[in-house]
Amino acid sequence: MFEPLADDVLRAYSLPDVAERLDVSRKTVRRMIDAGELKAFRPHRNGRTVRVSERALRDLFADAA
Repeated sequence: MFEPLADDVLRAYSLPDVAERLDVSRKTVRRMIDAGELKAFRPHRNGRTVRVSERALRDLFADAA
């Protein structure tokens, strides 16, 4: 498994960035989040912005292997 990296806590990606990295549509990323396959968070308490951490992407790839 991957060693935890300090950058994992700080690095986060927007849904369009995640979609590009995974080579899927933004809608697919949203479905993955809704289904619990991909963890996401809102960086602002009342905001609409959604981010996916580097750690969440690593976990996704680890689960697929």
